[in-house]
Amino acid sequence: MSRIRRRLLNALCPLLLAFAAAPPRAWGQEPKAASANGLMPKFELKTSGLRLERRTRPGAFLDVLGRRSAVFGYEHRQLEAWAYPLQIFDQFELSFRLEGYPLELRGADTAASIDVRPEATTITYAHAAFTVRQTIFAPLDEPGVVMLFDADSALPLSINARFRPRLKLMWPAGLMTGSLSWDEELRAYFVTEETGRFAGVVGSPAARDVSVMPYQEEPRDLPAQFRLEAPPPELKTHFVPLVIAGGVRGREDARATYARLLDTARELYERNVAHYRRLLEETTEVSTPDARVNEALRWAKVGIDKGFVNNPLLGRGLVAGFRTAGESERPGFAWFFGRDALWTALALNSYGDFAGTRAALDFLRKFQREDGKIPHEISQSAALIPWFKDYEYPWASADATPLYIIAHADHLRASGDVEYLRANWDSILRAYRFTRATDTDGNGLIENTRFGHGWVEGGGLYPPHEEIYMQGLWLEALGGVEEMAGLLKDGRLAGEARAAAERTSAAVEKTFWLAERGFYAFATSLARDAPRKADPGPNREARQRRMNELDRSTLVDEDTVLPAVPLWFGVLEEGRAQSQIDHLGSASLATDWGARLLSNESRLYDPLSYHSGSVWPLFTGWASVGAYRYGRPAVGLRALMSNVLLRRQWALGYVTELLSGDFHAPFGRSSHHQVWSEALTVAPLLRGLLGLEVSELGRTVSFAPQLPADWPRVEVRRVAAGGNTFDVSLTRGGGQMSIRLLQTNTGAGGRTQTSTTFALSPAFPLDARVRSVRVDGRAVDFVIERRGDVQYAVFDVEVRRTADVRIGYEEGSDVYVPFEPPAPGARSESLRVLRSTAEGGRLRLLLEGLGGRTYALRLKTPRTVDAGEGFEAVRLGPDEYRLDVGFDPAAGGYARREIFVPLSERTR
Repeated sequence: MSRIRRRLLNALCPLLLAFAAAPPRAWGQEPKAASANGLMPKFELKTSGLRLERRTRPGAFLDVLGRRSAVFGYEHRQLEAWAYPLQIFDQFELSFRLEGYPLELRGADTAASIDVRPEATTITYAHAAFTVRQTIFAPLDEPGVVMLFDADSALPLSINARFRPRLKLMWPAGLMTGSLSWDEELRAYFVTEETGRFAGVVGSPAARDVSVMPYQEEPRDLPAQFRLEAPPPELKTHFVPLVIAGGVRGREDARATYARLLDTARELYERNVAHYRRLLEETTEVSTPDARVNEALRWAKVGIDKGFVNNPLLGRGLVAGFRTAGESERPGFAWFFGRDALWTALALNSYGDFAGTRAALDFLRKFQREDGKIPHEISQSAALIPWFKDYEYPWASADATPLYIIAHADHLRASGDVEYLRANWDSILRAYRFTRATDTDGNGLIENTRFGHGWVEGGGLYPPHEEIYMQGLWLEALGGVEEMAGLLKDGRLAGEARAAAERTSAAVEKTFWLAERGFYAFATSLARDAPRKADPGPNREARQRRMNELDRSTLVDEDTVLPAVPLWFGVLEEGRAQSQIDHLGSASLATDWGARLLSNESRLYDPLSYHSGSVWPLFTGWASVGAYRYGRPAVGLRALMSNVLLRRQWALGYVTELLSGDFHAPFGRSSHHQVWSEALTVAPLLRGLLGLEVSELGRTVSFAPQLPADWPRVEVRRVAAGGNTFDVSLTRGGGQMSIRLLQTNTGAGGRTQTSTTFALSPAFPLDARVRSVRVDGRAVDFVIERRGDVQYAVFDVEVRRTADVRIGYEEGSDVYVPFEPPAPGARSESLRVLRSTAEGGRLRLLLEGLGGRTYALRLKTPRTVDAGEGFEAVRLGPDEYRLDVGFDPAAGGYARREIFVPLSERTR
């Protein structure tokens, strides 16, 4: 036994005193409506309108989150609780005892179902003799957690709760050994430490301590334990409450929080319900023919909102993600990250949570370095240690600083909040000047060397000198600076930013484009002082040889997902971008569950590496938006649906941080509720598939939907533009498309607009023919613009209150495939549709599939499919066919095929 543990046990044992087993009695701050046994009268557990239910699944992550507290754990396993920045306990578990029944029944063995709602999570334990429902909720703005037990039993029942008191500060701050004591009046354990500043409390008015260890006995490493008991008649009308509370202002403050949570549990629960109801009902939502997509957006908004933390020492900001701490002091990435918050801000702007974006930006601005650099990460315990002075982590990355500029510009375009821009302009300028100064050689490309890593932080790709990811961010940031400076009448700065963007754009195309291979290289590289060593893992020798080659090269010519970032911002040359998207959609980068960082054809590929082959929903979202931006909806939809289908796969309702590059399974070290994974479900849907973006201070709304062939409709409610909101609906079929635009408010926040311009550009297959556009019955001019595999009918509509748009067209030809979630542990096997281009009397399909497999595509077309090579066509209806396409059995994995489907005009 370690010396520290022995000291802990010696400190605890004198305090673990035996108490009588009498029923709990009232205490000074007892809830007003509690029973004589300390129980809580049952109340209706209202819902915000969103829930997911299923049988429990051993090992699936779960969390219950407030702004100031959290519970983390895994189904059928133990839980841990936090009151930020303190861990109160871990290894929390339940068991049950029935009167006259000699067996203690473990909660892990009786857990039957889980019901996840934004406001609370309920676990149901089922046995032949009882049903117990454990509802856990973290009040939105309290440093504590409430558990309510609803028990129904054929025999008198007691609930046993065990846990290990921890009282650990979040990494990397330390804390002296804690001590445990039982407060008989309060019926609760206190976990404290010698300074008296930090304290936790765990208890229930119905609790009886059973952690009895006589002082005379040798200290033993045993968990704390109490028993919850109540007369059976009262269980029919009352909850058995259990409360966890903590804080950084001492024992009495923790005690007051504990009493407040008991006293106002119902009010706090209903406040949670009201908050999430507002979030769902007052921000953007969609209705599509695919209920999974609709659900994914609603849950993504919840998942992002739960990333906001009110730290009592640092303030309110966005953290990165959640997982159990286990034997560490880090519950996943539940501390503040610059780039995570800023990528997430683009999603917040997309669905109209401008206050959330401002909270994220304000937090980062507060800790901005004097030279303008934005912090990479801030521990929740940073205020207790010399974090910004003695640790490397705050300033480790370079990408948060240009992202800070991008998020400000994006917020301005959508919200129209010029005053917020003015208030932050000095901070934005410092971020701009810092980033500009990282181009030390004047070649137009900003550098990572000496300024921080870009995306990649390790592995065979590290360290880069100039990442293409960073250049994409810099080009978008420069566009934002030009736009914001112009608004503030700083013509000199606007011109400087415009000239810099032109120089950087030319440098990107010259430096990174690999013409013979058809994609953009990952990064430039500098000469190395010493050879690098490949990390342990699969194919280590091959990886080492490739690293040795790269050590002698000035260009890291690897095929990665990272060009998706400049694609997102539309800053790559058109023809080259189309070739790059072929790579993003290929099975070498795109698995059935998302995008790998590095092609599996690379000798550096490692499916178990954090940076050299794993799949991230973040990358998947980048690829999706980038593909849609260049008119490639087949690739964009494949990536979007990969993220959508993750939501029910692992942690119920939430999307994980990263998965294996070879098998459909998350890493054990993954944060199973990762906030930017939620954000990169939002952006591909709203900015990608629907083409919804707001600009010009909220005065212009772009709507450029690229709908799947089998979607006849879509509705988007509460699109936020400046101070106004709009509903947008689209229906199509029979050669008619109807778009209905409706302003649903009259302005807010002092920025009422008399009219808003909708820049409409719905997409059609290339063989469709747009005949007419009418707005409120009047013919309007339009132009046809082609990009990628689609053509857009482009026109503007001024909306003062409502507008009705009718588009007459001849139907075109396009394919679609059903999307189903891959089985846990599966390898990729789905068809890849890279291109679907209908023109010149034929449909060109660029496909990838597994060798020896035959795949079925659905084709919607008003034309007749004629005989051709490489496919079989089966007519399913007047305008629909099934195309069966096989792949060479000799192919060892995925193979690529180009198919031409002849189409002829149908005789009538």
